[in-house]
Order: sequence, then C-alpha cells, then structure tokens
Amino acid sequence: MSRENTALANRLIDNGHEMEVRVYYEDTDFSGVVYHSNYLKFMERSRTEWLRHLEIFHTDLAEDDSAFAIHRMALKFGPPAVIDDLLTVRTILQKLTGARSFLRQEVLRREADGSETMLCGADVEVAFINHGGGAKRFPDDLRAKLGG
Repeated sequence: MSRENTALANRLIDNGHEMEVRVYYEDTDFSGVVYHSNYLKFMERSRTEWLRHLEIFHTDLAEDDSAFAIHRMALKFGPPAVIDDLLTVRTILQKLTGARSFLRQEVLRREADGSETMLCGADVEVAFINHGGGAKRFPDDLRAKLGG
C-alpha cells in the first residue's frame, strides 16, 4: 500500500503510454480488493489517454463516422490490487495492420523494493470501424500518429 502524496502521471513512452491510477474504495469488492472488471476500466482509460496524447480524439473520429472497438482480449490476472494502491497501466503498441491494432496492456504495482508486480495483463486486438460496425482501413494521418 502506497501513501505517497504525488500527482498521478500520464505520459508517452517508447511505442506506447503509461498512466497511473489510484485504487479507491469504489474500485473494490466486498473483500477489499479491486473487482476484476475494474481492471478493464483502467485499461480503457489508459488507451483513451494514449490516443489523446497522440492528438487522436474520439469526438473527431465520431465526426468521421469512425471508432475503435475491442475485437478480442485475452486476460491473465495476478495478485489483487487493494485500496490506496498506486498502479501503472502500461499500453504498448505491438503491431498495426490495415484496420487493426494489437496492444499489450498491463496493470502493474511498484513494490517497496522497486520491482513491478503484474496484477492484470491483456493482449488486446482493437478494430478500427465505421459506425455501422464494419472494419475500416486506418487513414494515413491516423496511421502516422499511431506510429505505423
């Protein structure tokens, strides 16, 4: 449990993004640990903040009849996070194809000795779609911002 009084970080890293999240009471279940679906919320927020850092905004995509949609996600859970933990959500772009991005996301806790413990890891396949739900190729400008 971390009692550090620091601002939460949100930053670009090589080929990705990191965002810090504090665990609040509302994130936990009856036993005091983070409820499993909240890791997905942490990851969603981190993906959105990464896009915002790249100047890709959901409102602009909507005006172009476009969106990102999770196509597939494989999760592996480790030890739980608890109230007041300071977590890092790391997002790494692994591959970009015509209409899909493949990401690795991890929710990590930094331990007292400086090591990181993975609490939840996910391999994520994200489709770029039109509002009707069909796949849509990344426009060149969007592909460039994503690093492809």
